[in-house]
Amino acid sequence: MHDELDRTVESPAVSSTRPATPVRLEMLDVAGAIAAAEKAAGSRVLGDTTENGDLAHAILEACSLADKNTRAAVIAPIERVASARDAMRRAASARLGIVAHAISGHGAEELAALTDLGWGVLAAAGPEDSFDLALVARRAAEDSGVPFVVVHGFGRAQHPAGRAAAMVGVPEEKAVQAFVGPSARTRSKADGARAAAGDRAFAERAPFALGAALREYGAVSGRRHDTFDKIPLGESPLVLVGLGPVGDALFHATGELRARGYDVGAVHVTSLRPFPGPRLVKALARALAITVLEPAEEPLAQGGLLARELKSAFTDAITWAPGFPGIGRIPKLFVGASGPAFDVADLAAVCENMLADERGRRVFSFVDVEHSLPRATRAPEPAASPGEPRAEREIAIRFVLDDVAAAEAVLRAVGASLASGVGLRTHAIVTATTPGAGALVDVLASRDHARGGMARRAPRLVIATERGVASAGAVVPLPDGAVLGVLGADPSGVLPEAARTVVRERRARVLPLAVGDAASGTSALAAAAAGAALAAASRALRSPLDGGTASRLVSESIPGADAEASGRQARRAFEATRDVLAAARDEPDPGTPIGVA
Repeated sequence: MHDELDRTVESPAVSSTRPATPVRLEMLDVAGAIAAAEKAAGSRVLGDTTENGDLAHAILEACSLADKNTRAAVIAPIERVASARDAMRRAASARLGIVAHAISGHGAEELAALTDLGWGVLAAAGPEDSFDLALVARRAAEDSGVPFVVVHGFGRAQHPAGRAAAMVGVPEEKAVQAFVGPSARTRSKADGARAAAGDRAFAERAPFALGAALREYGAVSGRRHDTFDKIPLGESPLVLVGLGPVGDALFHATGELRARGYDVGAVHVTSLRPFPGPRLVKALARALAITVLEPAEEPLAQGGLLARELKSAFTDAITWAPGFPGIGRIPKLFVGASGPAFDVADLAAVCENMLADERGRRVFSFVDVEHSLPRATRAPEPAASPGEPRAEREIAIRFVLDDVAAAEAVLRAVGASLASGVGLRTHAIVTATTPGAGALVDVLASRDHARGGMARRAPRLVIATERGVASAGAVVPLPDGAVLGVLGADPSGVLPEAARTVVRERRARVLPLAVGDAASGTSALAAAAAGAALAAASRALRSPLDGGTASRLVSESIPGADAEASGRQARRAFEATRDVLAAARDEPDPGTPIGVA
């Protein structure tokens, strides 16, 4: 059983492979990614609207369809899935290859209720993971006869963690269908020997099936996955461990932490059931200190769900349980609660806490003031040529808008423009603020697969509407020397005094971006936002891009709008933002308007 689990520790996610067939880029949120994956696999999708909203009925209907060689999947909020425990147990006993999709916020809600039902449990960190793991779970479920549930993080705009949208490379349907195989594989109980096996003996098939599905999926999409991923591949004395969206953020923030001088690694766990305990012990045994970062606190427990699993695995290893590598010591274990979001400075504080020996907090929280960590002050190492901007591989931008509809329009325009203009793939998190108060869009655009959005980056550029600029979301995240753009018909002089104080302290620059020409409403906002984003991205990547090209790219990314008016709007915003960024080293008087678009 353990041969599959004892493979040499490797991290497929740090590299990619060429897919067997071409992929197309699509801006998808979690729901769209699930729908695209299940459609490509030929599944019938059931929700909690059947039989007067009875999700238990939907699960049993999925079993009935699978028994008739018809693929079926169930999609519902995670609390609805967790409430159908009896139906899920019956589905596990039926040994049919069905898949359930549980839509969550930061991945913590009701997760423990899904781990004792005999189902495989995978944690997706965003739209790209949602698409990939939906297909991997389908293949593993049908190969093993064990049903799988995929918990999809960042699926709700109303949750404090927000709703993610990302540019996802979608494989051709024929490649997906070749990967999942014929639908006749869903009816596992046709094999009498398998039906007669005991529950634990039958469940031993799941690790093999999941491992094979993860390995083979790389040839379909070009994205490699594993039950967990580790970076760097060598040994690090400090290690951060997380599940789902938290683990994904840790994995992709490691480079920034190492730039600050911390010899730290990260482990992103994808599979909670089956849990890769022996492999995790093998990967972590040489560390001096490990911090398990959980999305939510369990005040009366010895750490959260992932921490308890990891402690149990180390206990088995140090007592020489069969199948586990023998170890002589257990690294010092710390447990923290992240809440719905955190930033790289929080993670630097976690590294400092591990280095503090006996003074370090063994249990801490980012959201509980009494149990928080002091913020780390260690700065990133300077570039080799301080006077010149260096080319970067990613850029963070924040938009503060008046409603979710405007956020969606801006995100579509920015994502398409950055992809076609400078070759960046966008990962964004849309968070609806208090009712009627607007929406935040945090964009992280990267040369590689844009991931790790839960660890918010300090935005190089903040674009806010006249109403949004008065909110804390527009000025609090500003780093030193950032640019704050204000969108509106007459944006000059709209900055409140409290916001001006913050802008002066951060030595930020205020850029009015007028949107009062022939382009109107949401299209004008989207065009100006996309033009400004292109300017910031081309500056960060040192990519040659002019106003005419930016105008064309943005006008093509806003369907249904007046292309000429949108192009003019984008060009003015692009040129004004480019000029402000180019003049950044001249240090004008901070906090005052320095350009009008």
